[in-house]
Amino acid sequence: MLGDKIFEILREFTDRIYGNPGTTELSFIKKIPPDFKYYLALQDGIAVGMAEGYHLGSEKLAVVNLHAAPGLSNALGFLYTAYMDRIPMVIIGGQQTSSHLSDEPRLYGDLTTISKPVVKASFEARNADEGVKFLIRAIKTSLTPPYGPTFLSIPEDLEDKEVNITAKNFTHKVELCCREDEVKEVMDEINSFDKIAIVAGYEIDVFNAHDEMREFAEKINSPVFAEPFASRTPFETPHRLFAGDLPRRSSEINKVLEDFPAVLIIGGSVNNVLFPDDEVLKGKEVIEVTYDWIEASRRPWKTLVCNPRDFLKLAIKYAKPHAFSPVKVSPPRNQKVEEIMKLLYPRLGNYAIFDEAPSYREIIRSIVGYKRRLFFANRAGFIGWAIPASFGYSSAGGKALAIVGDGSFNYSFQALWSATKYGGIMKVLVINNQGYNSLKGWGNTNAEILSPITSPWKLASSYGFEGKEFDDYKKGIEWLMEGDTQKLAELKV
Repeated sequence: MLGDKIFEILREFTDRIYGNPGTTELSFIKKIPPDFKYYLALQDGIAVGMAEGYHLGSEKLAVVNLHAAPGLSNALGFLYTAYMDRIPMVIIGGQQTSSHLSDEPRLYGDLTTISKPVVKASFEARNADEGVKFLIRAIKTSLTPPYGPTFLSIPEDLEDKEVNITAKNFTHKVELCCREDEVKEVMDEINSFDKIAIVAGYEIDVFNAHDEMREFAEKINSPVFAEPFASRTPFETPHRLFAGDLPRRSSEINKVLEDFPAVLIIGGSVNNVLFPDDEVLKGKEVIEVTYDWIEASRRPWKTLVCNPRDFLKLAIKYAKPHAFSPVKVSPPRNQKVEEIMKLLYPRLGNYAIFDEAPSYREIIRSIVGYKRRLFFANRAGFIGWAIPASFGYSSAGGKALAIVGDGSFNYSFQALWSATKYGGIMKVLVINNQGYNSLKGWGNTNAEILSPITSPWKLASSYGFEGKEFDDYKKGIEWLMEGDTQKLAELKV
């Protein structure tokens, strides 16, 4: 049967599915074998966020089960985020009975068209054999750089249909190696400048190129900036060469880098800004190294598409010291948030941070710093991602700490129900500024419409996730980080 074959194929890549099923998924759920786990989410998008967190914690393929057109539509924001974050993920959506699709019954929708803008590829099986073929294709497409989600629609009646083709176990590996002569050519140009700025991005963490990044920066003796809105650790801190996070405005990036005639971007993007108010890096020589050919194709400067770790290993051989230009990006100030982060920092241990407090992003990063594979955010600007992703990470066996604002919390607190049900070491720190403070700041307004007053700790407690509110920051952080148990601390600023 197709349903049995699906799990036989998936077993080579994962042992779990995150989902929110409905009537069109009942036949799929009945086929779940005993060695598979199904993590139930209370909302469709949250299942996608949980699956992304699982991938971040395990580096395995994420698999999601969504419910027909309504469920897929509910999840589009999270799917957009997984697409922007380049997450290997396969979404299996239930579709109405195949023999009646032309009647467009309740729950029916053109699922491939709905999903197409936020996935790498989308398919719909018309028979059981196509279900197998398209699943293999969806997996391979997702695992081919640049990584990203794919979608497969399966009409509910096909799960019990016989498969007439043989699908052997398979693997899929893609190597993006750099040619040494091309790396040498890049380094010859880099070495021709008196000084240069390095911008490091999330791919350094994806490919675990931290040692190579540090050695390269030290040999070339140049400051390293984190790409704007870095979603993963671009450069381990503290380090004397780390110059901070690039600002949110392209005009401010130009100002920070004005003294550098050339910029080398490795594994990231300088274009992921919130305010594109100027041509970024105008008048400079720019070279960008990335594994993402889509990112490279968008840029008007020189690009080299290959594994950034492979590039750095070769580039170290040809790197020469440059004149060092001391520069540091100073984050905005907030005394209360700084106090909270300074109390938190020595207690972090090996907890992975999931950062989603937009008003205080730069302050948080400047104090808690970047550790390899222990810092995560999202590249889409999506709100509501951190709590589901934190649980997904903890479900893979890691320890997760979501740092969120009260606005972010209210988008996806339902994920705390899943955390309570399935366990995992997960904590949540809510920095409650009693409204959408980031909008107030950028919009220069304190309009009442931007000031919803909520109590996150009460919502958490209603799901059985222990929550408390504290006026004393020290007591709140001490309570939150004591023991590897699920807790939420709400601190007002």
